[in-house]
Amino acid sequence: MSDCLSRVQVVPRRLSGNSRISTRSMHPTAADLSIPRSGGAITVEWIQSALAAGVHPPRQDLKSVRIEEIGVGSGILGQVLRCHLQWDSDQGGWHERQPMSREADRTTPETLIVKLPSEKAKNRRLSKRLALYRREYEFYRRLGTRVPLRTPGVYHAQFERRSHRFALVLEDLGGMEVVDQVAGATPVQARRAIRALARMHGAFWNRTHEPPLATVYDSTNPRLRPVVQAVYLASLVRTLAHFGDLFSSTTRQLAEAFGMHLTDVAATLAACPQTFTHGDYRLDNLFFAQDGCDDVVAIDWQNSGRNCGLFDLAYFLIGNLTVPVRRQIEREIVEEYHDALLDAGTRDFSRDECWRLYRLNSLGPLLTNVIACGGLDRVGGRSRKLIEIGLTRSLAAIEDMEVAEYFPRRRGAAYHASRLAYRAYRARLNATAR
Repeated sequence: MSDCLSRVQVVPRRLSGNSRISTRSMHPTAADLSIPRSGGAITVEWIQSALAAGVHPPRQDLKSVRIEEIGVGSGILGQVLRCHLQWDSDQGGWHERQPMSREADRTTPETLIVKLPSEKAKNRRLSKRLALYRREYEFYRRLGTRVPLRTPGVYHAQFERRSHRFALVLEDLGGMEVVDQVAGATPVQARRAIRALARMHGAFWNRTHEPPLATVYDSTNPRLRPVVQAVYLASLVRTLAHFGDLFSSTTRQLAEAFGMHLTDVAATLAACPQTFTHGDYRLDNLFFAQDGCDDVVAIDWQNSGRNCGLFDLAYFLIGNLTVPVRRQIEREIVEEYHDALLDAGTRDFSRDECWRLYRLNSLGPLLTNVIACGGLDRVGGRSRKLIEIGLTRSLAAIEDMEVAEYFPRRRGAAYHASRLAYRAYRARLNATAR
């Protein structure tokens, strides 16, 4: 495999029970394809070549492709495009062993999804720094067929290791149910999502040192902690300046104290049981089956990696349920999640410990939303609404969970240094505003 360009062809296969729908095959001899920079660069020839480079290429010629942008307002760092395909009906159909996502889907696909890097240079730089595009590519390369959580079938994937430019050609899940993250999930939908999540976590619980997870991105890397702390504190200053009315005096104090103790909290989380996590497990990234089965499909694996499994759980319940619904059902769902882990073989993990780690991980959504709010001067529309609602829900959660209990009582040199940095950020913002 070239150090410059890697290629994966992941072919959807028949769904059976709780099995995932992807399998893959590496094709280093596939025709060299350039990676489109935008939807406008996706042509009939590129789609045809991408599919032809797969395991079971179609026998029909593609006549036309119409591009529809569908990722706007989802808070993603990339382009998501639906390609509407028109095939030459005068020719033969797919090879009889063609890619298919369901038993009845034996026709040439009418639509496909293509994911590309962001058109904004700043977003591309951030994604490269955090290895977001590489993480998703590596997920399909190493883990896509192994996780007991359904993922979209991938017909073709490319990744340039130097630039981190990428292209994914994915199964279109448009026929499945989507739930509005702003409105929030119902208790039934929440339970379905968490059952699926628990199956994945249980499969890798405390096995992150074993292949294939040993080389997966480590979200608890100690080198990341001071960087994340600095970004959070600077973002908190801007968040309070623009959205201070969303904070009570208590939640403001908690948010500031968390910033001063962030590296300590991160170290505590790193010592917790680890598993493979999605990292952005929310309604905008989930599709629900409509045929009465329990299927949930998860997309957007750019934030995946090794982490405490309760991060995903808290991230979903806090960010994707209205506050009244969360308060009503979260204790029961955490217990159901714990029971599902035990069913998957997890041992030496009590319900009390599960609840303790859930409370501790309730700080995760706050971290994510404060950093997002820090850049809201460049965000509008639905993305802004998502972030505002996410911040409101996360502030309610940290107060409910009484997170101050997890902050160290002793204030050492690191605490005082971060406090000085926070004051400097605030002074700089005030000076700029004048």
